[in-house]
Amino acid sequence: MSPPAGPAGGGDGGHGTSDGGSDDGTDGRLTDRVGLPAVLVLLVGNAVSVPIYVLSGPLAGGEGLGAGPAVVLAAVLAAIPAGFVVLYNALLGSAVPVAGGLYVYISRLTAPFWGFLVPWTLPLVVWATLLVTATGFAEYARFFVDVPAIVLMYVLLAGVVALNVVGLRLVVQAQALFVAGLALALLAFVVPGATAVDPANYTPVLPDAGAFGVAAVALFYPFLGFGLLTELGEEIDDPGRTIPLALGIGIVVVAVCYVALIAVLVGVVPWRELGHPADVALAARRFLPPWGVSLVAAGALFAVVTSVNTSVLVASRTVMRAGRDGILPESVSRIHPRFDTPWVAVLVLGGPPFLLVPLADDVVGLSAFIGLASLTAYFFSAVGLWNLPREFPAHYAAAPFRLRRDRGLPLAVLGGALATGAFWVVTLVRLPTVGVVLVGWFLLGYAYYRHRLRGVDRVAMYRRMTTLADHEGVARADRPADGRESDA
Repeated sequence: MSPPAGPAGGGDGGHGTSDGGSDDGTDGRLTDRVGLPAVLVLLVGNAVSVPIYVLSGPLAGGEGLGAGPAVVLAAVLAAIPAGFVVLYNALLGSAVPVAGGLYVYISRLTAPFWGFLVPWTLPLVVWATLLVTATGFAEYARFFVDVPAIVLMYVLLAGVVALNVVGLRLVVQAQALFVAGLALALLAFVVPGATAVDPANYTPVLPDAGAFGVAAVALFYPFLGFGLLTELGEEIDDPGRTIPLALGIGIVVVAVCYVALIAVLVGVVPWRELGHPADVALAARRFLPPWGVSLVAAGALFAVVTSVNTSVLVASRTVMRAGRDGILPESVSRIHPRFDTPWVAVLVLGGPPFLLVPLADDVVGLSAFIGLASLTAYFFSAVGLWNLPREFPAHYAAAPFRLRRDRGLPLAVLGGALATGAFWVVTLVRLPTVGVVLVGWFLLGYAYYRHRLRGVDRVAMYRRMTTLADHEGVARADRPADGRESDA
């Protein structure tokens, strides 16, 4: 999109960003801060999430979409674009730690409209995420209580909204408890399950190549937990160091957990017998006593809580920041005077799923939509990464972690582009409705964007969407540039 007439934004030290007023008269900034241990708890808890429990069975043996034993390889393949996501987050989060990171990076470093598509599409992604998660919660909760699934889904959604309105620190405290329970449940399934694996269950390795591609797209969704850190940059202590370190540790932990869980599931149960969202707990019945099965099912519930907590937590910061800029209604940027949270944004994201619960049947289609929409956004963030040294040279020079523009950056951008293109091809071939819905939503977003610009000062809006706020200046970087760059 061509910028409107007027001064071009994007230089370091740009001001004029509207932070949005808070209800208590402050400048609208978030003031809570969390350090590396809390960030790791949030990150791992968000990434090792319920989709890995809910999706594994349907992707391996679901009717018309069964990838068979190749679902294990699909998890490995999904980790490749996830690696690019981690790289982009580490580089951008180290250089420009802000709230609403992905939206800010794309609007400031690519173009305002492409940045706007992040908060415009994010509600759909969050609603789909909450529906998939609520489905998994209901399936596994019924191992413990005989309650209609729809009731359990509503209970979960209400709890998520309430917890995220109350605040970040309470989310972190709850996250630490549930991540510990999740780790125990994973070990209870993987360690004894590895001894019950029948190698014959891994053949034929690739019964359906198309289903294998869909599985890779859908399994990229759980890896999206790594986007958490760039969205919370404004609330992280020492972000230039904390963000890359937490991402590096997190990707290893999460990838191992995913591959191990899926490998045991497919190795214990013949893939043709799989296809149910609760297959992980059902498989545990083959080699664990009843109390062990209950522990595994409880792990899925822990994964539900850890993932939905952070899904809304992260997305609300992005919507909040778009409201600060004025491209979304400014009301969504309001900060609660008591809880210090973007409570209006939380309600925007957490409210509509209550009406969409009846649409939560197709977990594979919803997951593919989430993965495709998110990877498309990360492609534009890769373009922004390429522009970072030119648009914000001081931030780039001061970043503790960065790539050389003549070597590392081109490879990172090209790799992300190829991964995004491959995912689009697979989705359009196997699940064309997902791609059509996403393109249609983008076109509707363009119409809203043009409408929004008619009622505002376009030059002022452009400045706000291409510059950083005062408190996001390079002075927030962790240490001055020392001339060293990563040779990655």
